[in-house]
Amino acid sequence: MRCHAFAVIGLFSLGVGPAAAQQLIAVDSSRALFSVNMSTGATTQIATVSTNASTTAGLAYNTNTATIYLTSTGNDSLYSLDIATGTATLIGAYGDSAVVMHGLEFNATTGVLYGASSHNGGLYTINTTTGAATLVGTSGLTSFTNLGFNSNTNTMYATNSNTDSFYTMNLTTGAATLLGPLSGPTNPNGLAYRPDTNQMFLVDNSTDNLYTIDMATGASTVIGSTGAGNLLGLVFIPVPEPGTVGLAAAGVMAAGAWLRRRR
Repeated sequence: MRCHAFAVIGLFSLGVGPAAAQQLIAVDSSRALFSVNMSTGATTQIATVSTNASTTAGLAYNTNTATIYLTSTGNDSLYSLDIATGTATLIGAYGDSAVVMHGLEFNATTGVLYGASSHNGGLYTINTTTGAATLVGTSGLTSFTNLGFNSNTNTMYATNSNTDSFYTMNLTTGAATLLGPLSGPTNPNGLAYRPDTNQMFLVDNSTDNLYTIDMATGASTVIGSTGAGNLLGLVFIPVPEPGTVGLAAAGVMAAGAWLRRRR
């Protein structure tokens, strides 16, 4: 029994338990990368994204491969991102220099990455191997549109910085359907969904606050200040990197074996 108890304690002390794994990450336009406290809104800078990413914007997380995606509005391209070091690795250009892909979100149900461009109000699918963007359809919205996917209901949501309102997005046509005004944020940006608590988070860079959004009405509830800045991208990471879990598990098993030999 002592060996089993040690294994459980070891797994959590190495930071790979469910609570330790969950992170809310934000990026601003100048490439500063932050950890966001989901209870208070307070931010802590953890890295700076590498200069090759130019002007940084939306973030998304591929739950199938544990890959974090980053969109650059400076060079119209898609990157993968290492949040521990800030290293951005180019995946590829969107293929249209007019695109300003501000919103970015991964559909965990279908495995499709989506982007929203302000140049035409378009919703796009993005090839995660090449970065090539394909227009699904236009939403009718202008200015910056951000995306957030509710994996519990398979619903894509959006905010728009021109209307300060909350929408659902039709993934077949790109059409936006109004749910209601945000009633608080005046320049809404990154959205991120936390499935275990059924919360949709929002950062706003006029009020510099973190909010939760009522997904039925669009009404916002302020959590707290994120500090002065220009936060554009937001992503919720529910699990640790696979390599981290593997190394931790290997260490726990080795420790257990050592204890058994000592008995």
